[in-house]
Amino acid sequence: MKSMLLRHRQRLICASLATVLAAAAPGPGFAAAKPQPESLADVSVADLSERLLDAVVNISISQKDDAASDESDPDSAPRPKVPEGQPFSDLFKDYFDNHDGERQKNPISSLGSGFIIDPSGIIVTNNHVIDGADSIEVTLADGTSMPATLLGVDKETDLAVLKVAPEEPLKAVSFGDSRKVRIGQWVLAIGNPFGLGGSVTLGIVSARGRTLDGPYDNFIQTDAAINKGNSGGPLFDMDGNVIGINTAILSPSGGSIGIGFAVPSELAEKVVHQLIDYGHTRRGWLGLRVMAVSEDLAKSLGDDDPDGVMVSSLIEGGPAENGPLKPGDIILSYDGQNVDSVKDLPRFVAESIPGENVPIVIMRDGKRMTVRMAPALVAGDEADVPPPEDKAGDEAQSVPDDGATEEGAPPEASETVPTSAAYGMTLGLLDDNGRAVHAIDPSVEGVLITAVEPGSEASKEGILPGMVISEIGQQAVNTPTDVTERLTQLVSEGRRSVSVMVTSPDGTLKVVSLVLE
Repeated sequence: MKSMLLRHRQRLICASLATVLAAAAPGPGFAAAKPQPESLADVSVADLSERLLDAVVNISISQKDDAASDESDPDSAPRPKVPEGQPFSDLFKDYFDNHDGERQKNPISSLGSGFIIDPSGIIVTNNHVIDGADSIEVTLADGTSMPATLLGVDKETDLAVLKVAPEEPLKAVSFGDSRKVRIGQWVLAIGNPFGLGGSVTLGIVSARGRTLDGPYDNFIQTDAAINKGNSGGPLFDMDGNVIGINTAILSPSGGSIGIGFAVPSELAEKVVHQLIDYGHTRRGWLGLRVMAVSEDLAKSLGDDDPDGVMVSSLIEGGPAENGPLKPGDIILSYDGQNVDSVKDLPRFVAESIPGENVPIVIMRDGKRMTVRMAPALVAGDEADVPPPEDKAGDEAQSVPDDGATEEGAPPEASETVPTSAAYGMTLGLLDDNGRAVHAIDPSVEGVLITAVEPGSEASKEGILPGMVISEIGQQAVNTPTDVTERLTQLVSEGRRSVSVMVTSPDGTLKVVSLVLE
């Protein structure tokens, strides 16, 4: 009896499982689920690599070693000095006399990588791969070699564009959009490490927005193996688009330790097209100096969110001098791109088209608004370094501290100059005596700070005697009374802090935030 019940129960369980499986099976109107790879062993980049390899090239250059036999060059190898009469002295003399000419003619060569972006023979690589080359040779994946001409270079982004003349159209690849790249996604690097052409390495995007030492740095960081010779080669996404140009590695040994850097396509593509069209870059600039926005500074300007960068001054003669931007404005975005750091703005401006109006979202007096302005073309035929805009003020120049006049004697302070005290600062009129004592540039205007109390709010913000207050809360001041009245007004309005623009004797501007009492 028990065995019959057990068999009956087993039949019921099997019938129930069959019903569940039947219900879970896709109906005629639904496609079966796509099988997912079970492990990395089921994932292959072989097809992708095969499709891309023909578009990656090896680049070799040669330079004349003019210093090889130059004894005056400290970097050249010196001839051994063998005293006369010593054994084999004649043999040494004959050898070097006969081979000095050959040593001078021996070329210096180096290797790098590149990739084809146009079937007609347009090739992208790094500037440092071909820098100083007397001749450039490109070797295709099938072993075909041909000479290349240089179309243009951009030292600031370390990019160069070459041109070869193939008999037939070449296999080319396209740029992708590096702005869509996500940390952790797979990437593929192809290049010529240590002369081993056609080497493929796989990795992920480790980080974005890395900066090294360039003004427009915005590198993609990857752990795909990049070694000497990979420079100038492409970094691909899994769709076969170029999202970066492998440029540098961080390594104590010279070999890959999994920290490589690639110029993002969002920057490289624009530079490459300019090099093709003009032979050099065409960058814009606004003529601004900006500084980071701290939380206290944001509140003093009527903004509770310390996003963006603040305009600290306008460069005289620059495009912004008579434009809509003013010192104290907080720039939140430029041409639809959020400005999160001081390094963002110069890159965005440089990438924009000179002469074309772009929208700039700013915060002024606590109100969000949009202004439009056109960047100007940086002066110079190959101007690719903007003036010192978009950064905090220039480094201060050294200023004489002896207060000597043209006659050599320090002037006496005026006894009739009105003074007042505010937040640890003793203020006075900026007259001729004050300018002479502190060697203040004639272009500087405002209220002179004659003394600063140690430990005061002003002292904590780095304000020093000899500086000049130019603005309080984005309003110009000319006398000590102007300063005290403006501070009193802001306190009465309920403001808890205020932005103060001070100018160093050499004209360098600085904006600080003072807590109002």
